[in-house]
Amino acid sequence: MTKHQKTAVVLNVLIFVTMAFATVSMIVGFYFMGEVKFLSASNFSAFKYFTVDSNVFAGLVALAFLIFKLSPAGKRSAKLPRVLYVLKLAATTGVTLTMMVTVFFLAPHTTTTYFAYFMNSNFFMHLVTPLLCIISFVFFEPAEKQSFPVTFAGIIPMVLYGFFYIPNILLHLENGKTSHTYDWYGFLDGGLNTIWFVIPVILAVTWIFSILLWVLNKKIAR
Repeated sequence: MTKHQKTAVVLNVLIFVTMAFATVSMIVGFYFMGEVKFLSASNFSAFKYFTVDSNVFAGLVALAFLIFKLSPAGKRSAKLPRVLYVLKLAATTGVTLTMMVTVFFLAPHTTTTYFAYFMNSNFFMHLVTPLLCIISFVFFEPAEKQSFPVTFAGIIPMVLYGFFYIPNILLHLENGKTSHTYDWYGFLDGGLNTIWFVIPVILAVTWIFSILLWVLNKKIAR
């Protein structure tokens, strides 16, 4: 196993460990940086957040990567098989979206301090784990040539989440208006009619992240 492969293994171990620690901490209500509870729930309802779902997905894909890399076939091959590459791209795109939405949308619009969204479990989910995923994928996880259509894999987690998030908002309108209890990301704060603009923008931004990760992986990791 080359130095690059060993680095990828270490990074994926860290991805899985940070995901597991952050997820368990959130579910059991372990607050190690003060009781700040933005986008947090001390039970299995935590999985209603894309943040948690995308991090768990990334952690499970990291585990799949480790199983492959530690297998005889993985030790012989310096490149990812197509299925694992697609999973890696989708997972990395998901946590990249999580981090970017937090950094540029949620945190700047908070009524408290900017760093409230980076406390406790969210320190890992909104920052550490996404950065580890990006670094590992871009620099240390080469694959055989993957054509442009593979970038559409990056939007699949967001599309699947949308099938839960949007109906959840629409089924709990209050006098025709959205509620932060169900639109917890505040994407439709501008009114229900903005849904026709917000959804395409989110999907487009997600796809752009997927394309950028695909390009960087192709140019750097290979």
